[in-house]
Amino acid sequence: MINEKAIIIKGLSKEYYKKDSSQKGFFNKLKPNKSGQSFYALKDINLEINRGEVIGIIGPNGAGKSTLLKILAEVTPPTSGSVEIFGKVASILEIGIGFQPELSGYENIFLSGQLYGLSKKQILSKLDKIIEMFGFPDFIDTEVKHYSSGMYMRLAFSIIINIEADIYLFDEILSVGDAAFQDKAIGEIDRIKYLGATVLIVTHTPKSIYHFCDNMLLLNKANIFFYGNANDTIVEYRKLISLINNNDFKSELNYLNEVDLSRIKSCDIDTSTANFDLTHFAVFNKSNEVKVFCDQDINLKISYRYFSPQDFNLILVIQDTQGNAIVSQFVKIEKSEKVNEAELIICIPANTFNEIRVLFDILISTENNKVLINYRNILETIFQSEYGIKKLMGYLNVPISIKHIKN
Repeated sequence: MINEKAIIIKGLSKEYYKKDSSQKGFFNKLKPNKSGQSFYALKDINLEINRGEVIGIIGPNGAGKSTLLKILAEVTPPTSGSVEIFGKVASILEIGIGFQPELSGYENIFLSGQLYGLSKKQILSKLDKIIEMFGFPDFIDTEVKHYSSGMYMRLAFSIIINIEADIYLFDEILSVGDAAFQDKAIGEIDRIKYLGATVLIVTHTPKSIYHFCDNMLLLNKANIFFYGNANDTIVEYRKLISLINNNDFKSELNYLNEVDLSRIKSCDIDTSTANFDLTHFAVFNKSNEVKVFCDQDINLKISYRYFSPQDFNLILVIQDTQGNAIVSQFVKIEKSEKVNEAELIICIPANTFNEIRVLFDILISTENNKVLINYRNILETIFQSEYGIKKLMGYLNVPISIKHIKN
């Protein structure tokens, strides 16, 4: 069974045609306007994936990651090329695919199970485990149209991971839920890998999956940019993102506005009862310049808007590019029944950090540390020495007292 193929992709392309607002009539709108502009979501993809491999799929927005999964799941057909799949496929794609919104979570468990060929008896045998992993037993009889996006994805994952498939397709499953759920999800992926399943998982946060991937696929502008082991692929991904930033976002390398931040927000609560929005995030020394020097004071400016019936914590996490947390800071935010706008300035004294490339997360949690909202990988910033002097090994300069004792 070693090296048995699970998926063979040859010359795969997916072309879309932009809608022409001048076309009239229902039937005309069903036909692609081939005389108008078109673009490729995927172009000439060739790839072979072995049985039992876990493949991470990464790349910038619009690279074609989700389109590839949709074709493999037979949600959308390719424009050209071929795909051979050897085995039963189970998938979690974008919100809205797979569940009936008017049915409860409980009813959707049985519906999804039956669609994947399970008998009612088989579904009942898995029911307790599915509900336990879902984590919201009080909502299992609620119509899923009332679920948050995080709850929706958690239930979908809890069902799919309990279906005996040969190939699993996951789109951004590790971007939802709290740390406990994410740990469970990773444990379940490890389990099905051990059983010989093939897993393809799309993510915008390579750090969350690199440690269990056999290989990673880096897509950019509909093409394969790189394919190889996880570490090499992440290095190429960082180079690509840096190139994109240098070409397109020179003035915003170390700051993001509300529109940018809203794209990376993940929320697991009913926003009508409480909400939190980052409106500005910046890293700078004395002013908003492109470079950030570690031998000067480093300032983090965090602007936000919120309302909440309870106190909560804002948690800042600074991590390396492999996802290892270097330091975290908790800030208590007092409850407010009305919408408030506020700002934090966090100062890191000069020479705290050595030269290093870092990323930032901001998490919003209850006082008992249940994560409700998260902003992952907000910004990638290089802390460098102003005079180009290399510091000692390690990330931080920790204050240490040394005493020489004579015998």
